[in-house]
Order: sequence, then structure tokens, then C-alpha cells
Amino acid sequence: MSYRDTQPKPVFFTFSDTIMASKTALVLIDVYNDFLHPNGKLYGGLAESLKDSNTIEHLEAVLDAARKHNIPTFYSLHQQYRKGKYAGFEHQNAMLQSIQQNQAFEEGAFGSEVFKSLAPNVEKGDTLNVSQKHLADYAPGSSFENTDLDWLLRQHSITHLVFAGLVVNSCIETTAREANERGYNITMLSDATAGWSTEGKNASVQHSWPAFASQILETRKWIETL
Repeated sequence: MSYRDTQPKPVFFTFSDTIMASKTALVLIDVYNDFLHPNGKLYGGLAESLKDSNTIEHLEAVLDAARKHNIPTFYSLHQQYRKGKYAGFEHQNAMLQSIQQNQAFEEGAFGSEVFKSLAPNVEKGDTLNVSQKHLADYAPGSSFENTDLDWLLRQHSITHLVFAGLVVNSCIETTAREANERGYNITMLSDATAGWSTEGKNASVQHSWPAFASQILETRKWIETL
């Protein structure tokens, strides 16, 4: 028997009545040009997985469905790079090192803009409605750390979070795990994300996500539940 044969099979849950009755929000993580645009500084590392999962089309479909069904969308965006931002840091992980080496998500640059078709649609004077979006600038790798995301969600009585964006095994997973610890119900969209390889992305979806997600769904299946 191989190692693979001993591993738990992925479980793809369906919505329960409890989850359906809860108040839902979409959390879009790091939908930056540097990840999603062909000219982005980190696009090359994700290109295979983005193509295999048709990630951008699915992200667009998720956002469109959320707007149509009055599901608020919270944009969580990685802190932007500027020269000297991480100077003197004694505990720089691989993510911080990569950001510095590539000057990824650089303040005021094309790469730190939200990918055009996924851009927030905030209308002047809007409060809580289909067009309103909320932005949280976070440090690696959880969107809850050093932000007001949790406060915003609780102010809107959100109990159920749907996650999409980048990257599958880092900021997406880290944020979703913490959300689970904070008491939120979690839905993960398996084809609205990407990883540094297709194999790595699939490993996260199949072996890591079932440990904390209430549901793991493809985009099409999630939209059908709305």
C-alpha cells in the first residue's frame, strides 16, 4: 500500500440548513495584478495552476453571483511593498523574502492594483448594499491579523464566509483556518484559487481544507445553492 492510499479522501460537503440560514459574506484575498495579470511580477509562478483551474473566470463568476444575490464582499489585500518596509526584520519567512526580492505589490505600481475585472465597486454614499465593498490591508499571512476584518464582519452579523483568491496554501488557507477558530462557518471554492503548482494546489484542497472547512465546493456548485 502506498503512502497516497493511506491518506484520507477529500470530502466535498453540501450546504446544511444551518449554513444556508446564516448570514454570508464573500472574502476575496489578494486579487492583485501581480498575481493575476500576465505582466504581474508573480504571475509566472501561478500561471500553470491559474490555467488548469480557470481561476480568473471562476473568480469573476463568484463576484458576479455575490453581487446578484446581495452577498457583501470583503476584499483582503496583502500589505503593499515599499523600500525599507521590512528592513531589520529578524524573522523573515520565504513569503517576505520573495516580496522583497520581486518588489511585489509595490505601492503605487500596476502590480498592487486589484485585477480590473475584480475591482471593488464602491459608490459614493453607499452604506451596506450590493455595491459596497470593504478593504482590509493585512500582514502575512492571515487577513485577520493587524486589520479590522473581524470587527467589520461582526458589525454586519456575518456568520458564514466564502473564500476565494490567492494563494491556496498560504493566505487563503491561513485566513480560513483562523476564521474557523473564530467561530465562522467556512466555504472554500476549489476552482476560484490557485497555487504555485497544480499538484500543490490539489494537495491543499484535498488534504488540508477538509480539516477546517464546512463545505468545499466548485464555483458552479456554490452558485447553484444561492
